Amino acid sequence: MADTNSQGTWLALAMYALLAIANFGTEVSGKLQPYRKAGYGCSPTKYKNGKVFEDNLAKVFASLDKNVSFTKFATASNGEGTDAVFGLAQCRNDLSIKDCAECYKEAQKQIVVYCAGVNRARLLYNGCFLRYENNSFFDQAVDLGGFNVCNAEESVQPQIFNQTVHKLLAKINSRAAENEGFAADELNADGLPTTVYGLAMCRRTLSSNNCGYCLKEAVKRITPCLPRRDGMALEAGCNLRYSTFPFFSSSSNGPSKILPVLVGTIGGAALVTIICLLIVYRHSLRALRAKITGRSLYEEEAEDENFALEYRFNYDDLKAATNNFHEDDKIGEGGFGQVYKGKLSDGTEVAVKKLFMKHSTRLTDDFVTEVKLLSAVRHRNLVRLLGCCTRGRERLLVYEFVLNSSLDKHLFGEAAKNLGWKTRLQIILGTADGIAYLNEESQFRIVHRDIKAANILLDNDFHPKIADFGLARLFPDDKTHLSTGVGGTIGYTAPEYAVHGRLTEKADVYSYGILVLEIVGGRKIMDLRLPSEMQLLLGWAWSLYEKNEAFGVVDRKLMESSECKKEEVLRVIHIALLCTQGAPQMRPSMSAVVSMLTSNTEILVRPTRPAFIDDNYDPRGSIITNVGGLLVSSSTSEAPSSNATVSISMEPR
Repeated sequence: MADTNSQGTWLALAMYALLAIANFGTEVSGKLQPYRKAGYGCSPTKYKNGKVFEDNLAKVFASLDKNVSFTKFATASNGEGTDAVFGLAQCRNDLSIKDCAECYKEAQKQIVVYCAGVNRARLLYNGCFLRYENNSFFDQAVDLGGFNVCNAEESVQPQIFNQTVHKLLAKINSRAAENEGFAADELNADGLPTTVYGLAMCRRTLSSNNCGYCLKEAVKRITPCLPRRDGMALEAGCNLRYSTFPFFSSSSNGPSKILPVLVGTIGGAALVTIICLLIVYRHSLRALRAKITGRSLYEEEAEDENFALEYRFNYDDLKAATNNFHEDDKIGEGGFGQVYKGKLSDGTEVAVKKLFMKHSTRLTDDFVTEVKLLSAVRHRNLVRLLGCCTRGRERLLVYEFVLNSSLDKHLFGEAAKNLGWKTRLQIILGTADGIAYLNEESQFRIVHRDIKAANILLDNDFHPKIADFGLARLFPDDKTHLSTGVGGTIGYTAPEYAVHGRLTEKADVYSYGILVLEIVGGRKIMDLRLPSEMQLLLGWAWSLYEKNEAFGVVDRKLMESSECKKEEVLRVIHIALLCTQGAPQMRPSMSAVVSMLTSNTEILVRPTRPAFIDDNYDPRGSIITNVGGLLVSSSTSEAPSSNATVSISMEPR
């Protein structure tokens, strides 16, 4: 924490709340400009021992530079006493890794120009924030050096505009405090042709409570800007901005790239009316068609979903391909149906997932979700949906057949085969690439929710393909998290999701970290046959890591292999532990994981304590879990799927 004198100094300084008004609030509509300077502040106190302080500052900058590119956030410190330097860099969540790295480099270059020779400085760009001091400030929410900057142009309807801004700020502040310290959204002003955009961001070192407190103070600081059309507030631990200009990426809050154009052309109310009329018309048309054909409205709606697919399969053809869905051709079974291997008339081998749509609307949703997702998603590390078929209440999905079955069969049990390190690394990287595509790069933001070895299929060359989207949920574009019934598999499920039902992409990151430890260790997340300290893989891996003995996690078959390089394996374990950290916001994005796996740059970020299932277990058949201070009991037999949602595997579990 900065001391009282430090805060007094910040107050005494002429806090050069520089904001080039010509720059502020003149974003090109819809285009993110991360390097546009928003404001900066410099202490008037010069550092005493120039050479030592500058060397420490250079080392802090170098450390931040290496790590901010991986997680869009980094802290560093170097030196002791009055010459010590503490630094923090953070990019906005919607910034790409490349833009984040470039924004940081620009901030690093300019902060020593604006604040030359001083021992404390902070610089806010549109896309990133950089701060250094000679005291530790990482847990600081507010200090006396906060400031605001306001655009000169005022709204023509100040009362309505002010109400809209306050409503928007309350919305994003609440969301940011609860969800990893970041939120962005927009709100139309009632009766005005004006949309207000807002963004709230806390430093990742703050707790949820401190984030909320900081943003509350930021609202007080930004309020004097009203009714001006653009305002920004910077506190020690957060920053807040509203504007009538769309100053953040559309992926921050999820509006489509086409929708803003439509809204601007025909007006929000008119657009909503048209959409509603189209929905009513479509539903009426389906009902009429159902009446004419004698089929149920449910069947008509399900068939409409199929028109989006490239291929529609004939039920009798699939029946013949699977020998009338013969038991001998069944290769998998889950809660909603079975998976059969089939051979089409042209010789193509396929996997046919047969779902039974009996009496649950949830089953209908599962089918429609999977059809929508997989028909739109294409990636080399995702299992490919070839088409689908309906008959009565039966729904069938047809996938490419993946030769080498699922990863769990090659890792676990007596039948497990010896996968070499290069093959395992190939699987680790390919799986990361596939999840990154789902979470960040696909047409939708998709959270798989059930990443595990049984859902990773291996092709002829042992390249991974992620299967089983039965649990996948389209992430609503206007939400930073999804509160939902918990689906997934115990042991792989992130604690914040298992306990609170809060789903973000970081749940997939956590599951991926567990999967990587299993691949490296050649064992399951939970194995009661082992000595007590080794039974829970994540807890054991963490205890070894703390003792600098992480290599002890590695599968003995790998230790004897010449292709297994210790430094490379330890790097992968390090990444896995970053993915399983207790605080979701501290886990890297999957694109950052891919960057770390494909780069030789040293990873200087140390993982914090994992959100692991604690090693206090009951050997009589249940495991006592300590997650976030809550005790959760679960079975210790085979890691079961949650009762809330049952997963369907492409291959047997």
